[in-house]
Amino acid sequence: MHERCPYCNQKYEIEPGFFYAAMYVSYAFTVAELVIAGIAAFYTVGESNLWLLMAITISPVILLMTINFRYSRTILLHYLSPIKYQKDL
Repeated sequence: MHERCPYCNQKYEIEPGFFYAAMYVSYAFTVAELVIAGIAAFYTVGESNLWLLMAITISPVILLMTINFRYSRTILLHYLSPIKYQKDL
């Protein structure tokens, strides 16, 4: 991730540790993925094979780990930060 915006030179990390709040957004993504995958796996596999049920439930979280990391920072910057976009720059 760039330290500053290449167009307007805005510094992304407003204060030290600013992106620690992105962990909470990433946590929300992970919980939603686990719930959706768990329900889908339960209706697909049932209770017969617990290890397969756990593998199907956890695999989307592992596969989407980098996407969660990027989008949690993006959501933090666009919706939850005091940085505002100005079209005239």
